[in-house]
Amino acid sequence: MSKISNVRLPNAAQQGYSAEQFDQLVRSLEQVIFQLNNTYTPVVSEDRAGANSWFLSGTSGGFAGGIRGPQISNGIALPYATLVSDVDQSSAGITSENIVTYTSVSPANGIKVVDNSKIYVPCAGQYLVVFSFQVANHSTSAAEVEVWAKDTGTNVALSNRRFDIPARKSSTIWSHVVPAVSFIFTTNDPSTNYLQWAWWSDNADVYLEHYAAGTSPTRPAVPSVLLTISFVSAV
Repeated sequence: MSKISNVRLPNAAQQGYSAEQFDQLVRSLEQVIFQLNNTYTPVVSEDRAGANSWFLSGTSGGFAGGIRGPQISNGIALPYATLVSDVDQSSAGITSENIVTYTSVSPANGIKVVDNSKIYVPCAGQYLVVFSFQVANHSTSAAEVEVWAKDTGTNVALSNRRFDIPARKSSTIWSHVVPAVSFIFTTNDPSTNYLQWAWWSDNADVYLEHYAAGTSPTRPAVPSVLLTISFVSAV
């Protein structure tokens, strides 16, 4: 704030009441009030417009590598996405890994999928990933299924989960399991790091299977893959 030009205020009287000193104080206060009402203009020490623009948008820099203050009328808009697949995904064989793919990314804010499988986030931080697979076994034998995370093409240590799936019920009715897993994905360089999910089965007749919408009663389609990812913390 700017300084207000003013004469030196009088010292307190050494003894008792001094009408002269009181009058000097009144005159000094009158000068201050006059300046405030007529001539005082504060020095702008901050670019308020620029600060507001920076605070209300997250295009670069800022908190958590791009996340800033209230970006929408009802709060902060953090990165998030829902990823689904509405097609069957088959096994490449009992000695091969299978990379999970997606056919839709919606709704989403800042998170994208490249090559149908690589999940890129917009800023450094930690992201909560929750997914479920609709696993179907077409075989007459029980099977094992494993699911794990890959960070920029490299397997993430201790991220694997194993599930058992029974043999099919009949020649037209498969058996099913729905593995559900939560995971924290951490990235310091979102320009190069990406997240993938891989799966494997010891039975080539195991699929990630989708189902069309049903009738009687009307019910939605079943995706083969359903994954959500959302920003939870800066690093």
